[in-house]
Amino acid sequence: MDYNQIIFTIVTVVLLLLLYYLSILPKKKQEKEIKKMQDELKKGDKIITYSGLSGTIEEILEDRIILSTNPDNVKISIEKWAVAGIDDRDIKNK
Repeated sequence: MDYNQIIFTIVTVVLLLLLYYLSILPKKKQEKEIKKMQDELKKGDKIITYSGLSGTIEEILEDRIILSTNPDNVKISIEKWAVAGIDDRDIKNK
């Protein structure tokens, strides 16, 4: 190998490592945090889903959640993975 090939290989490896640490690693950390939040859900939590539905948890099954929506208290069943986060907004029934 000549000197230019060695330098090119080192620069390529460094760039790939930099790409990993700047893009892939933070995404994995965020996915872990979301999974932890989904596993810690409990009855009475107000949640919002990735599709925009929001409501209060009525019951938690193994991999599903029974959600009571506002304002009519319609109960629907959703997958746990569909929960995007805790909804801390104050929703008032009219």
